[in-house]
Amino acid sequence: MSKTFKRKIFLTLSVVLTLIFTLLMVKVQAESDFLSEIRLIIQVYQIIQNEYIEKVNPSKLIEGAIKGMVETLGDPHSRWLTAEEWKEWSVEKKGKFGGLGMVVGIRDGFITVVDPLEDTPASRAGLKPGDKIIKINGESTEGMTLNQAVEKMRGEVGTQVRLTIKREGVPELLEYTITRELITLPNIKKRIFGDTGYIKIIGFTNENTSKELRETLSSLKASGVKTLILDLRDNPGGLLSQAVEVADEFLSSGTIVSIRGRDPAESNIYSAHPGGEGIEFPLVVLINEASASASEIVAGAIKDHKRGILVGTKTFGKGTVQNAIPLENGGALWLTTAKYYTPSGICIEGQGIKPDIEIRPFTPTSEEKKIMEEAKNSEEVKEFLELNPEWEGKDLKPLLNKLEKKGIKISKELLERVLREKDKNKENDVFNDNQLVQAINLLKSLPVLEQKKLEEKETVSF
Repeated sequence: MSKTFKRKIFLTLSVVLTLIFTLLMVKVQAESDFLSEIRLIIQVYQIIQNEYIEKVNPSKLIEGAIKGMVETLGDPHSRWLTAEEWKEWSVEKKGKFGGLGMVVGIRDGFITVVDPLEDTPASRAGLKPGDKIIKINGESTEGMTLNQAVEKMRGEVGTQVRLTIKREGVPELLEYTITRELITLPNIKKRIFGDTGYIKIIGFTNENTSKELRETLSSLKASGVKTLILDLRDNPGGLLSQAVEVADEFLSSGTIVSIRGRDPAESNIYSAHPGGEGIEFPLVVLINEASASASEIVAGAIKDHKRGILVGTKTFGKGTVQNAIPLENGGALWLTTAKYYTPSGICIEGQGIKPDIEIRPFTPTSEEKKIMEEAKNSEEVKEFLELNPEWEGKDLKPLLNKLEKKGIKISKELLERVLREKDKNKENDVFNDNQLVQAINLLKSLPVLEQKKLEEKETVSF
């Protein structure tokens, strides 16, 4: 063996050994730093246990340390769940939980009651649509997200929650103490308006949502429905799996959503399959600023594939994915592990999804609110509804004149809103929802628009 060859081997071995030694030193240093940090935590723990003026519960100290670590991330979606909270979340996934039984949303920046569900603690207590929730158990809701407010109102069956309510037309704040009951969450609400079917998905928080959607779509088909409105307003999101399965009902191919984590190997692409129950329906999707997370996945997929028309206002903009990681003590770490991207490759975190057609909900001015309240409480309106329970389509001029003589000068449109709010025919309430009315009208006009496009294609220029 030549001296040159031996020298090459020696140099190669030297380089390899140096690299190994360096890596080992880095690893040892990293482990040393880690152990040093752990020793610091233990030292502080022992000092508090031994020196603090009062006896401290060790479990509370550990939980506080964990919460502190998670809060340091600065991520509003990552959090520590106690064993009790983790148990409640696991129950909620099945569609049952201790709660009040109402749908809430964000209106004018406030957590607002949208719909107290029939025969639930909320409806029995007297909560009404439009009630603004100012405080929950004495804590102001200002700055709370929809999810945070919902979590505070849910809890163990039999326990109580105190709500402070601001109701339109009532000068003082109202206090309600309501006992939580076992609530079976309805994932889907449906209605039919002529040839148009309407499906509202309340949330994606349990594993039955997509199954109920398929059943509802099948039922609407059997009823002869020709077009469809999918309402994702005030839907705070939920399970990724359910969002994917719901979107799959309306798409026959292509990407629904892609998930990208810190480790590229853990990234994933979810795709649509042929045969969905909602494939054949011309579609309008309603969205607003409280549509978040899973509902944005569905809306984003439908928009990017040009499968339907998005109507309403820009969505919330939550584009991150959280995983629940169970821990030895029975609790769990709810941790952001990835971001999701729409089929066009956009991450909507902090941006939201813009509608194709922006329609803001009707919001009366303070003067209009005052006039509407005066009309609502007038004897003239009360008498009119007693004599005309089926008032839609009737001439309102005589009533408008009576109100004006009393000093209540109100427009026909505002009076119609008052009558719909006050009459007992809930079927008429839809006409006070201007976003939904526009969606219905848009679907009615689709055949005309399609025919116009066809005629334009067949036109020959000379």
